[in-house]
Amino acid sequence: MNKEKLQKLLKNKKFIIVVVLVLIGIICLLLLKGLLYPNSNISLYGNRLDGIKDIKFDKSDKDKVTKSISDNEKVSSAKMNVHGRIINVIFNVNKDTTLDDAKAIANDSLGNFSDAVKGYYDIQFIITMDDEEGVKEQVTKEDGSTQEVVTKVFPVMGYKNSNSEGLVW
Repeated sequence: MNKEKLQKLLKNKKFIIVVVLVLIGIICLLLLKGLLYPNSNISLYGNRLDGIKDIKFDKSDKDKVTKSISDNEKVSSAKMNVHGRIINVIFNVNKDTTLDDAKAIANDSLGNFSDAVKGYYDIQFIITMDDEEGVKEQVTKEDGSTQEVVTKVFPVMGYKNSNSEGLVW
């Protein structure tokens, strides 16, 4: 393009308006992208995991807890999952285990966690029982007829917040 044609275009108001609108559109798209797709360097948990590296809870500590639960004759299997600041201890009890026995196993296993871990992590116990028969009862419906219902005790969950001392069932 020569200089004269460029000067004519710059004097043309429609051309200037179109250029300004295109620039504003590009800026708006960039701002919208920043809002819809924020910085991907941010952690999934934000700053909620600050200090987690100061608390020692490695594979040997996890194995100690699951082994102590698995060694109980009333437990058939045990495993542990850690997600951020939440520890999930999942164990399956044998058919002859009562709810009180299962709760006692979970409460006793809290002693295998260090005070630092109990003060930083939330700990959940999920207790299951394979082949639980349950208790059969007769329930009266709204229409007056009765129906047999089987009530099962398991699964049951216990939770210990990092700020609390014991489990809540």
